Amino acid sequence: MIDLDENSEEEKRPENIVAAYSDRLKVLRHAQEYSQKGEIPKAVEKYNLYLATLAAYMKVNESELKPALFDRKKDMTEMLLVSHAYWDLAKSYDRSPRLQKESIRCLNQFVVFSLGFKYQHVNAQMLKKALRQKGLHNKKAFQQAFDRLNVESKACYLATYAYPDNQYGVLTNLRFFKDKISSHKAGKSFIYYYYLLSPKLIKLLNRNTVAKVLINDLLTKPFIRILSSVIGICRR
Repeated sequence: MIDLDENSEEEKRPENIVAAYSDRLKVLRHAQEYSQKGEIPKAVEKYNLYLATLAAYMKVNESELKPALFDRKKDMTEMLLVSHAYWDLAKSYDRSPRLQKESIRCLNQFVVFSLGFKYQHVNAQMLKKALRQKGLHNKKAFQQAFDRLNVESKACYLATYAYPDNQYGVLTNLRFFKDKISSHKAGKSFIYYYYLLSPKLIKLLNRNTVAKVLINDLLTKPFIRILSSVIGICRR
């Protein structure tokens, strides 16, 4: 998690929390085993215990768990596990009409712990597979979650579509821009709609050669190039 003196920090935590944290992966493994066996109530109990243990160790409520509490490099595997725990919980709660709000909350956490990480594509494919199968009650919520991830391929995004080989350092500058604005509410909204609309526009361009020339070559590419240049100047 966040880089701090592990020994001194653990001394400040109650022994039961430290002990539970040490055993958290065993709890998670039991949750996964119960889920595979179809013993959903037991799986839900263990998943919640795993997440609650992480939250207690970090001194926050479970609902306050977020990627910022983790070290993005050291804790990559743990964040993947967290995302999968929320994924299984979202599907489990979706089974009950009374628990739809909790299902959506867990689904949102799944997305939060997926966006921007190396495993984002893998998680998106899990969502895509679930959408193809029958059984989801709130399919709209799961579809919206998939739209937020939108990672069927790198070509899903306008910037990559316009500059697939990262000419002029365009993609590097735009990734820097994304990291800078992702901590702000307006920035998050921009990123969300960018992920949502980019694939749809690209599908349109691929179907119509004239539209591709007019929109991509005459509008999109020049705009992205100018924006990238401005960001590049600001980075210096």
